[in-house]
Amino acid sequence: MNAACAPRIEAILAGDRRAVARAITALENDAPEAVDLVAALGPHLGRAHVVGITGAPGAGKSTLVNALLGVWLGQGKRVGVVAVDPSSPVTGGAVLGDRIRMTEGGAERAFIRSLASRGHLGGLSRATRGAVDVLDAAGFDTVIVETVGAGQSEVEVRGVADTTVVVCPPGLGDDVQAIKAGILEVAHLLVVNKGDSPLAERAVRDLSEMIAIRPPASWRVPVMKTTATTGDGVEALAAQIAAHSAHVGQGRRLRAHDAPGADAVAAVDGAITSRRAVRRFLPAPVARETVEAILAVASRAPSGTNTQPWKVHVVAGGAKAALSAAILDALRDEPGAHVEEYAYYPSEWVEPYRSRRRAIGTGLYGLLGIAKGDTARMRAQFARNYVFFDAPVGLVFTIDRRLERGSWLDYGMFLQSVMVAARARGLDTCPQQAFARFHRVIGRELALPPGEMVVVGMALGHADPDAPENRLATTREPVAAFAAFRGFE
Repeated sequence: MNAACAPRIEAILAGDRRAVARAITALENDAPEAVDLVAALGPHLGRAHVVGITGAPGAGKSTLVNALLGVWLGQGKRVGVVAVDPSSPVTGGAVLGDRIRMTEGGAERAFIRSLASRGHLGGLSRATRGAVDVLDAAGFDTVIVETVGAGQSEVEVRGVADTTVVVCPPGLGDDVQAIKAGILEVAHLLVVNKGDSPLAERAVRDLSEMIAIRPPASWRVPVMKTTATTGDGVEALAAQIAAHSAHVGQGRRLRAHDAPGADAVAAVDGAITSRRAVRRFLPAPVARETVEAILAVASRAPSGTNTQPWKVHVVAGGAKAALSAAILDALRDEPGAHVEEYAYYPSEWVEPYRSRRRAIGTGLYGLLGIAKGDTARMRAQFARNYVFFDAPVGLVFTIDRRLERGSWLDYGMFLQSVMVAARARGLDTCPQQAFARFHRVIGRELALPPGEMVVVGMALGHADPDAPENRLATTREPVAAFAAFRGFE
């Protein structure tokens, strides 16, 4: 555990409400300490029963959560609520109306936190899982997760909850057939709320018929009717939730995490495959907290015996401008006088590497309208490396020169992690080996210790979608061209 996090973790484990609130805020804001918090809480999870409440807009989820909250508080339990509200497409904020609608939460044994979805798909917020973990570690007996109004494909709550309750409005009728392959399929309990409606009985009947044709399973999904505004059926629902908890045991959600779901796989694959070398950026700033969060995540990259050989120097604003100006002066006044301290490329190119390298140059210059032999424009384009292609943030990566090749391999995994973590946050990058040749200038401008060797630079920011150079698409060889499989049937 990071020593700086230890007092915060102790306060969370003791149930300190301020510490819990601050920890959730850190997770929601991607604060630098968030990664250490998540790791430190891991051994203390699995005590709470996490109940997901999801369903269509207008089904009465918030009112039902409030009613369940009253039942569990009446049983002497400590109850946490994580309520996700949709974000404004303009400001990114949320009305956070779920907290307004919950009136039972004033009890000392209740903790209610609203989170803005911030565009996250699946009915949750990106910080939901972390918020649940904080409340679990803080000793709450039950944690309720209420999703935004969910459609048929927004099923992420099942990966967060031990028990998933799908709330349906009355009047479903034939619509059950249209949505049964979606959100209803994740239910451990189906609830028709607003049970005093004349249409409620038909909804119960339709859902029961749908359940009846499913293959037999160890847990038979019950269909229940509630009227949350009056409390009718709510205690019976709480009893069925407890029965499901007894059936699956505490911590089902943690066991489910051992195998990533399709959403997690798609998110990781998307961050990797959408990464590209961007060569023109928008001026939109990137907050220091965001860069710190990216580096904190990337620091989980593997390294031999946990040596962690990376050092990162981050520049923005005036510091970036000064570094760029110094390098450009050296490029203009001392051409050929600066070389990197290590060999990045071979002294003689052979196939297939020569062809791949030429294809990149031909494609880039073609997009920019730079003709073959136009060395002046080629040099000008190359010089744009040293302004980080106009990105608002530049990073210079260094390594202790006493380390050997193994640490350089580790460094590559760290750099890839930085770029993937940036993509996960909607940012783009360009790794730039060109900075290595100006190590003396960089060392002087950044006051680097003599024992640090410049490895590479990197631009970080938002890609300019209208820039022709950002349309460059690189190809990759098929797996069969670079992988050999042995011993598979």
